[in-house]
Amino acid sequence: MEYSEESWNETVLKVSKHFKVTAEFDFMLFVIGIQELGTGMTKYSRDEKWDIINLGKCCLLAQLGYLRVTGKDRDNWPEFEEIKSVKSLSPTFQKRILKQAMIVYFDQVLKPLEQ
Repeated sequence: MEYSEESWNETVLKVSKHFKVTAEFDFMLFVIGIQELGTGMTKYSRDEKWDIINLGKCCLLAQLGYLRVTGKDRDNWPEFEEIKSVKSLSPTFQKRILKQAMIVYFDQVLKPLEQ
């Protein structure tokens, strides 16, 4: 799927309606991180929230072929290995491919809930 601003805006609107919030980029990464971690919504410290946002980002980068899950750590968090260099991506391009991956992710996750 090719990224378009229209598709992104539709996804943000769907996520906003579903969670009854004004969704934005980091919130959507946070939701993906919680979903992939499997802990559900609970109280998290500020540092834990950033770790969950980073997990969401890593999960999307794994779907895009930049990272690979290698297992779980002692706290049951996924561990990743870099396959393609993420550091070589410009911040603008990285955000664009993450948005593209979020469109696909939320389309798969929310579509069954809408039916």
